[in-house]
Amino acid sequence: MSVGKFSKRMTPSTPLTPSSVQTVYHQARQLFSRSADPGQLIGRDDERAKMKGFLSRCTTSKPSGCLYVSGPPGTGKSAMVNRITDETVSESADSSIKKAYINCMSAKSSKDLYHTLLDQLVTPEDQETDLSETDVVEALQKLFIPKKKSASNKVYLIVLDEIDHILTLDPESLYRVFEWSLQPTGSRLLMVGIANALDLTDRFLPRLKSRNLKPEILPFLPYTAPQVKNIITTRLKSLLPANHPDQNFIPFFHPAAIELCSRKVSTQTGDLRRAFEVCRRAIDLVESETRLKHENEIKENMLQMSPSRKVLGEKHNFSLPKPGQQSSVSGQLIKALQVLTVETAPRVSIGHLNKVTAAAFSNGTMQRLKVLNLQQKAALCSLLAIEKRNRERVSSQVGGGTPSKNLPAAPTVKALFESYTKLCKTDSVLHPLSSSEFREVVASLEMVSLIAEVDGKMGSFGGSGTPGGLARTPSRRGKKKDVFGMGDMKVGLVADERRVASCVGFREMEGVVEGEGRGQGILRRVLSGEGLE
Repeated sequence: MSVGKFSKRMTPSTPLTPSSVQTVYHQARQLFSRSADPGQLIGRDDERAKMKGFLSRCTTSKPSGCLYVSGPPGTGKSAMVNRITDETVSESADSSIKKAYINCMSAKSSKDLYHTLLDQLVTPEDQETDLSETDVVEALQKLFIPKKKSASNKVYLIVLDEIDHILTLDPESLYRVFEWSLQPTGSRLLMVGIANALDLTDRFLPRLKSRNLKPEILPFLPYTAPQVKNIITTRLKSLLPANHPDQNFIPFFHPAAIELCSRKVSTQTGDLRRAFEVCRRAIDLVESETRLKHENEIKENMLQMSPSRKVLGEKHNFSLPKPGQQSSVSGQLIKALQVLTVETAPRVSIGHLNKVTAAAFSNGTMQRLKVLNLQQKAALCSLLAIEKRNRERVSSQVGGGTPSKNLPAAPTVKALFESYTKLCKTDSVLHPLSSSEFREVVASLEMVSLIAEVDGKMGSFGGSGTPGGLARTPSRRGKKKDVFGMGDMKVGLVADERRVASCVGFREMEGVVEGEGRGQGILRRVLSGEGLE
């Protein structure tokens, strides 16, 4: 240091992080997000016509009946029912139709079901407080089957999603709602029930058949390849400007890649959500390749422009570059990525789709584990750590003679996120994701069958895995909360209450962690469960 000069720190300047900059691919990725607005519902014309025919009873002198909508997960049942019922309500004159939507996965008992129905159909001013379950049932029956002809001529439209969950709580309450809607005379209730099983009413509600009260059935079959292709193509074309010269152009995906995706999904499950997950992962892959290609080109250009010999010097982190002279690789990379448009961005090819589908539909567990990113592996390690802790508790309880009813249940997605955050923050091993990002990670792990929705103690496989509705704890009487409403946070809240279990062994995950490389230490700490209570 020269005499008379102050000593200044010469630590390296912090580089920019172009990965945090949103590119044009973000628009395409949002199209296939689970929380995205479905927009215009493509296809299902026959199902749409039958549902509209059923709901046309709302304007007749006998507005009653029951429609049971069935089909595998990811076939668009809930989206179609909610869209058409909302349109029916909005088109009604003088608001004569009142709709209630309940996702039954959120109900803890039949009392919750009845109270929520009354909360959504009757204004707080017209309700009594602190009603018992019997009082609520009587109040609902007076609404749906009035003894005297009402001057208001109100029609009540109820949508019960995931109704098979009610069978595990109290089948009698489901019987009662079905019977209210199927009364031959006097009923002013139309009910739409949604579940996966095609023969649910015949198998679990035989009393309806014995009394000749059989609901109408509307099956939703798995999506075919042309249907999946049409939906994906329509969504991608929505990103094109209205005045685009070639309206047949498909941004972000080559037509052959869409064809391959639709065929793969239709031959496996016909689940549209799985097709969307494949599209998201393919977009991530082509974006990563595009970013790497631009970065390599920039580095090559800078290398060619640099003198062959230059005295090594030290750049002070306090000497900022002048405006317009940003010559770093990061700065040029950001500019190059921001120039990309919907028309010019490189598109997903068959090669990209093959890589994604090979991981998504492969039967080899180790192969599926190896293609996961660090955050996906951390989430899976967190779940395995929780399950290991629960197994240890069970062993100690069995040894002490504890009854089996006290066995720990499989963790909810919310509990898993809290444990994952705690494990990541222990000694700051990894920066945790946000709750919405974590739900996307869980969804991606479900898609490749590394975790699954479960029901019961210690995780017995039995969940349907279909999202929809809210999963907030039902409120008691007198506390008006949007428990089962159709708010913007519907998808996220229901996902938080689902219980999940791993589909991979602890030893298998240990083997993957050992071969992780730079992330080995991070994953080993998370998998150990250090920091969990």
